[in-house]
Amino acid sequence: MLKPYFNIRGRRIVLHVLALVLISLFAVSSQAWAQDYDYSDNSAASAEPVYPGIAPQSKVETTVGSQKLRFYGTFLLNISGSDSVDVGQDLVLWAAPGGSVTFPDGTTKPNSKIHDLIFTARQSVFGFQLKPADTSTNTWHASGTLEFDFFGGRPFDANQPQGRVFNEPRLRLGYLQFQKGNFKIVAGQDRMIISPLDPVSLSHVAAPLGSTAGNLWGWQPQLRAELTHKIGSASTLLQIGVVRPQFADARLETLPTTGSALDNTTSGLGERTTLPFYQARYSVTTPMTGSKATFGAGGHYGRERIGADQELDSWAFAFDFSVPLYSRVRFRGEGFVGSNLIPFQGGVLQGVAVISPAGGAPGQFNKIGGAGGWGELIVKLTSDNRNVIYFGGSTDDPKDQNLLPGSGRSKNTLAWASYFHKLTDNLTTALEWSNWQFRTRNFAGGVPTTNGAAGRGNVFNLAMAYQF
Repeated sequence: MLKPYFNIRGRRIVLHVLALVLISLFAVSSQAWAQDYDYSDNSAASAEPVYPGIAPQSKVETTVGSQKLRFYGTFLLNISGSDSVDVGQDLVLWAAPGGSVTFPDGTTKPNSKIHDLIFTARQSVFGFQLKPADTSTNTWHASGTLEFDFFGGRPFDANQPQGRVFNEPRLRLGYLQFQKGNFKIVAGQDRMIISPLDPVSLSHVAAPLGSTAGNLWGWQPQLRAELTHKIGSASTLLQIGVVRPQFADARLETLPTTGSALDNTTSGLGERTTLPFYQARYSVTTPMTGSKATFGAGGHYGRERIGADQELDSWAFAFDFSVPLYSRVRFRGEGFVGSNLIPFQGGVLQGVAVISPAGGAPGQFNKIGGAGGWGELIVKLTSDNRNVIYFGGSTDDPKDQNLLPGSGRSKNTLAWASYFHKLTDNLTTALEWSNWQFRTRNFAGGVPTTNGAAGRGNVFNLAMAYQF
């Protein structure tokens, strides 16, 4: 069964990675603090930082006057080996379909037989939170969060061969919030409203695991209101907001020049509508199996201007859930259906398909609709939470009848399994495996016909993370 995916060289990569994880597991003492991290609260509504995996019990926090200042982050090294060419490399989006690689000596080799070994630390994260030290009074309380990683652009230097390891900081989150009782207002750059969960992964921190493969996500400037309400032992959360209407679809609009800080004459076709994205979500959290279960559903609507008097809309309905099946087992995930969802990497990163007859102005615009989602099973192997395994799968399946030449990605499917071991309360090692199945479509007369080139690949990732 595994022979189509691995050859001898691929097995060597796997053995190297396994050796590294064994060394890391036994090189450090295995003392750890017991903790019970509530995965159902891993959402934009949470007041705590979101860590990949189980959060550390200790906090780096101090009181400055009337404010509490918290510093948090993840120092992360990823070592990944693959048995094919992957789009994204150290942050895989899909397996490259068909084709071959030409080497400097002129020889070629199929993509499916190319192997890469990558070391990277640029998915490390750090952030700050500032909030009042005393929140007991029934008045408005203000707080704020700033979070960065090092997945930004790379400075260009034609004489520097190590350019791939010089990465600039990048803003992930930057928002302030005002809260009084059960009512909250959030303003700034935060996670999208309708899809608050992500699969647990240390290999995909700069962008969540499953993005372009069924996991809608985004960090966007927004203004939203939240209202919580207690109903006995359960609680509800209503979120309503407006989000920056940015599509950044390379098929339709000119993207900012590399290295530029300012837009020239337009910020994008979504902004040209002078209307924001509208999003809302409603969720219920209730006690279940000695823990909490959360069920949520939400909607999104927006528009982009493609002509003086013509606009295309973007919409989605999404649901999410996080359910304890047993004291140490939790099942969580999300699903969606929608159209023109490239702002959230839906449609396998396709929003609108375009045909330009005879090289002239586009004559046909097809919004690419589809559906997708992901699910993840979390199993705590030991009561002290030092050993956790994850199994999951996700898929994004655009409608084939909406595709046109140049927009032929027809399906992207992902399966994964990982083992997280906490060496100490702060230090975690993780071994992750992911299998990527990518499909395209051929066309005849502008109509999708037979299956096109496919991409298949396996990636093994060893992560070492110090979280605080």
